[in-house]
Amino acid sequence: MVGDIKNIVVFESLINERLTGTEIYNETIVKKIDLYKKSFTHKLYSINSKNELIELLKYYDYNSTHLIGGILFHFEMHGASDYSGLILSNGELITWKELTNLFRPINIKVCNKLFITMATCHGRYLYKGIETFEKTPYSGYISANNAIYPSEIVEKFTILFDRLIENGNLVDARLLMQKTETNFYYKDTETAFEDSYKSIYDKLMNNEEYKANYIQGVKIQAKKDRQPIPDAETLELIFQRALKDSYHKHKKAFEF
Repeated sequence: MVGDIKNIVVFESLINERLTGTEIYNETIVKKIDLYKKSFTHKLYSINSKNELIELLKYYDYNSTHLIGGILFHFEMHGASDYSGLILSNGELITWKELTNLFRPINIKVCNKLFITMATCHGRYLYKGIETFEKTPYSGYISANNAIYPSEIVEKFTILFDRLIENGNLVDARLLMQKTETNFYYKDTETAFEDSYKSIYDKLMNNEEYKANYIQGVKIQAKKDRQPIPDAETLELIFQRALKDSYHKHKKAFEF
């Protein structure tokens, strides 16, 4: 079932402020696992630098095949104000592209059972790190549209993790959290792909030079094949079909 989780990993990188990740981990994750007597693996990492985070994600890449069931990575750190990635407690930036490149080999090894939750401002822009001609880096993620505050983080993710640990399914837990009028929402890999590919499609559709070069190529090929050169309407249809073919090729490469 999509969203089934057996392993929870919390990455926290905060300083001189409320340690929401530690609070949620100690007060909800650990206590609820003990209370419900569940067999989750769980770990909290308090990290200070980009390199620490990278090395931890590489560690999970190496060891992911030994983890049974879905994996949830939960991030407690700040989002960059320019929507470019996450900010570590020492001020370093790790971009969305860098993160997705670290997630991808893990997700491949666990057969698309890696999920991401982000208690960060502007976390929805994680999709910007997607490379549409490569396999999806995660099955889905929960993030915020805009700025969020520590009290909201603790309140909403307490609801989410309580339900997740009770029944083991992130998608179901998200539905319960969503009923509380939260700023956090779930995006699956399908939607993330569509959002990412849309920018590519729009650029190709509106790039007159690209279109002209493609159509010129069709004409040249027709001459080589000693075929009649298509009229303008047919050339437009050929171009539209090429864009659709490109979409399907990207999606086939992206999906499992």
